[in-house]
Amino acid sequence: MPGMSNTNDRLWMLNTTDAIATVNTSNYISDGKSRGMMQGDTVIVKVRASLPLGDVSAQYLAWVKDVGTGTDGLGVDITDGTVIDATDTD
Repeated sequence: MPGMSNTNDRLWMLNTTDAIATVNTSNYISDGKSRGMMQGDTVIVKVRASLPLGDVSAQYLAWVKDVGTGTDGLGVDITDGTVIDATDTD
C-alpha cells in the first residue's frame, strides 16, 4: 500500500473463526513470509462465526512483529492486536 512518507508497508486481511489469543501465537500464519509479509506490515483480523463470510464477532488491528517463524522459517508472528470497537449508538 503506497504511503505518503516513502513507505512500502502492506495491509493484510485475515478472516478466522479462532480467538485473537490463538491468532497472535507465533507461526499461526505459517506461510506469511512466502506470501510476502514483512515486519511492520499491518494486519486486520476479523473473527467470524464461520468461514468464509459468517457474521463478524470482533475485529483487531495488529502488525507483523517477527518474520521467519516455524521450523521451515516461513511463518510470521503478529502483535496481540488492538480491538476495533463495535459501538453503534443508534
